Amino acid sequence: VAYPCGIHFLISQIVGYAGLWLIMKSGGGMDTYYQNAILFTGLTGLLAMIPCLWFYSRDRAARKIGGLVTSQKPWQLKIPEMLLLLGMGAAFSQFANMLVGILQSVLNYQEYQESMDQLMEGKQMWFLILSMGIIAPLAEEIVFRWLIYLRLRDYMRMGAAAVISGLIFGIYHGNLVQAVYAGILGMVFADFLEISGCLWSSVLLHMGANIWSLVSPDLVNWMLQKNPMYILIMLFALILILVYGFLYFRARAKGRTK
Repeated sequence: VAYPCGIHFLISQIVGYAGLWLIMKSGGGMDTYYQNAILFTGLTGLLAMIPCLWFYSRDRAARKIGGLVTSQKPWQLKIPEMLLLLGMGAAFSQFANMLVGILQSVLNYQEYQESMDQLMEGKQMWFLILSMGIIAPLAEEIVFRWLIYLRLRDYMRMGAAAVISGLIFGIYHGNLVQAVYAGILGMVFADFLEISGCLWSSVLLHMGANIWSLVSPDLVNWMLQKNPMYILIMLFALILILVYGFLYFRARAKGRTK
């Protein structure tokens, strides 16, 4: 469990310090460094995927030898199922953010939001989605679900493995707000990975959650200006997506085990 986290942390430190050195050498300061923090996050994700995928292939080979990998084929996700998982990720993100907002006095949410606004200020949306909505979720799922969760699952029940991997995922984010938010979502992602047996289910959920976190503030502001009732309609639609998604994937999981 320790080595994937260690690899990701080590690569992030190398990328961060290398970026800081280059910025300082070119005459920039800490403000310039923070303006490029999202770029460094994307580079960290890309670099971390390489060794972690290698470790995953070794883990899977060891599981096959030990009889921990079943002969049952994982789900082959169809395009509508992929879209449903992205939508469910968006819904999970929305309601987890609402929970964090309710706890904002305890979690110091305002300070966290100000720092995030500073990091994203002036960035093109396509760049944010590429770095934080696609690359970062894929890299984090390889580390925290494909490696850590599945390794824990070799030795304990699903619930315990999901909770522990979710807590590690939350702590990894380094602040209380994201620890609560990411910890909850990490447990949900592990649950869907478990019931589907498909590695990409958790990746798509994670991508949907991150992309929604990026686009929803502007969307909500637009709805407030046009008609506040749109927000209620949006929340109702997200609830429907969650309910339908749970029923659909649970039913498919039962059919798969039969």
